[in-house]
Amino acid sequence: MKAFMMTAALVLAGTGLAPACPATGPDAPGALHADWMMQGWERNEGDPDFVFAGKMARYYDLEDTGGVFYDNFAPGEAQLFGDAAVYGANWQGLQNAARSVRHGLTDANEALVGDTVASTTLGFVGRIDRLDGAVIAFDGRSQLGWACVDGAWKIRHELNYAWIVEPEEIARFLGRRGRDR
Repeated sequence: MKAFMMTAALVLAGTGLAPACPATGPDAPGALHADWMMQGWERNEGDPDFVFAGKMARYYDLEDTGGVFYDNFAPGEAQLFGDAAVYGANWQGLQNAARSVRHGLTDANEALVGDTVASTTLGFVGRIDRLDGAVIAFDGRSQLGWACVDGAWKIRHELNYAWIVEPEEIARFLGRRGRDR
């Protein structure tokens, strides 16, 4: 069945009947990557519980969840996941144990965008203020692989790498959307 669906998608794409994904604007991969970081993973004091499927459905295909999702900063023992829903649910405990999670972009988005796939990269920082009073500050890089699914870009591959820094090292970047925003 999956092979049939892939063949049908390719045929529709070739006939122009499949909905196209935007290459520019707020729904293009570069803008989505920035929003994914600055809105999707943000948490403000008083926010409701973070539920991955509710907050991140704009960015991930939660009907066909297969892909490669790697983050060296992932909570728990696993850093590599083959299912977006499992990967996302893994972050719920960390998010919900935080008073706030704030980010900033350190580099402009870079994007390679085709008709059906795209790749984006960005530099970012973050600060987690935990409910127990601990503060975790980090610097990182992110690369996302996107697939055009029914006219919307969805993350299929993810490579995120972060390292611990002192909070004052990143303070000037928090809330920034990068040099070109």
